[in-house]
Amino acid sequence: MLTTFFYPYFLLIYGASWNVQQSLEGMGIRSSSFVEYDGGGHVMSSYWSPGQALLPIMGLLVVLTLALSMSIVLAGYILRRKTGAALAILLLCLPGVLNLLSLWPVMPLIPDTFVISGNGVLGSGWGISPLLGLGVLAGWSGLILLSDLLRLGENFGHVYDHFWCVSGVVAAIFFVADSQVGEHSRDLQDSVSTVQQASAYLSRQAITYDQWCSANQQQNSASCRWAANVQQKLLDYSTQGAKLYREFGPRSASDVYSVYGRRVEPTEVAAIRTEIMSYNAIICPIKQLGPGVWQLTQSARCLMTPAEYCFAFPEPLRGKIKSDQIGETAALSSECIVPALVALRERQEKLLNKVSEDLNAKHYRWIYYLLFSLVVGGKIAISTVKLLAMHLRTETESRRSLYLLKQFRSLALLLSRYCFSAVRRYMVWGRGQMRKARIYFRLIRRQHQRKIDH
Repeated sequence: MLTTFFYPYFLLIYGASWNVQQSLEGMGIRSSSFVEYDGGGHVMSSYWSPGQALLPIMGLLVVLTLALSMSIVLAGYILRRKTGAALAILLLCLPGVLNLLSLWPVMPLIPDTFVISGNGVLGSGWGISPLLGLGVLAGWSGLILLSDLLRLGENFGHVYDHFWCVSGVVAAIFFVADSQVGEHSRDLQDSVSTVQQASAYLSRQAITYDQWCSANQQQNSASCRWAANVQQKLLDYSTQGAKLYREFGPRSASDVYSVYGRRVEPTEVAAIRTEIMSYNAIICPIKQLGPGVWQLTQSARCLMTPAEYCFAFPEPLRGKIKSDQIGETAALSSECIVPALVALRERQEKLLNKVSEDLNAKHYRWIYYLLFSLVVGGKIAISTVKLLAMHLRTETESRRSLYLLKQFRSLALLLSRYCFSAVRRYMVWGRGQMRKARIYFRLIRRQHQRKIDH
């Protein structure tokens, strides 16, 4: 029965501990990695154990919960003396009573997965609810105690309203900032998708060009050697995520035009590009039908490059930059896609930095919402103070908390005196029993000695 009664409290604290550990793990404050050393200080083994890492957090939350429970009972006594204290105790026991009656709801407080070094991961959404509840109760009971001890008047409530409004505005700013976090993530995902699709598109065209080179005995040309070698690189680009593409993606066009893993000189890059332009002119010729009228060749090999792959200008070739490629058909769209791949790597690097900052900011917003729960509890306490007109109490009716603490102190002294007296009486009784035992053993020893003498 006791296990059933205390189970909701254990579950709430356990779920809150997982939430705190996941957030601290993401911020890099507390790790769930453990290292074992031998007697000589050498590393024997290492392992990850989030369950072990959250045990100190759970112990701290248990202590804070017990202290908060006493504070709530004290706040109840301040409000309505014994009736308020009894009502506070009843409310504190409500989760256990509901669980005994099988009415306590099942909440997914524990996350399904725990992310090691999960930057931006906050754990279960329900896991923060016990923390927010503790924050509200702490703010409420704390301000009730302050109102009783310091006799805070109505002016304090007006000052607190200013702080309350500012806190609400900051919370609204954080709420709007969350939408920007999603926007940066979507932009990054769109950029990754564009890189992968553009690389796959260029790879298919390069395969066709490689086949054309073989059919026309052009394997030794610079562009044909590039087409035969670039497949693995484009395959990597088409499968890499943002972080890998940032590290291994092209920083310049020469990174894409490199042959057999070696960097090429600008003259060789120019030769490759010139040969590819000649190939496009052969396969996809543009016919002039009249002044200002041109006819494009459209076939299975001559396609218009999608605009998403053709937004960046290529490097100058023979002092000229071709800027009118959108709308033209090409059999090999390297002039469009290669500069786009370079530009997308730079864009992803910037977006990754923004996303990383956004993920770090999520943890700070998590801390702010916990602190904001204290402010919410304080606001509720001010309403409670006004409702019960605590600021109008007489001097004898104020500072009930000190009176109760004095009563507890007197009770503690009385109990300590009673315990000391009981221990003292027990020691006196024990000494008397020891004295009787010594006399008894002396008599037995004398009787035994007399028997030996006879």
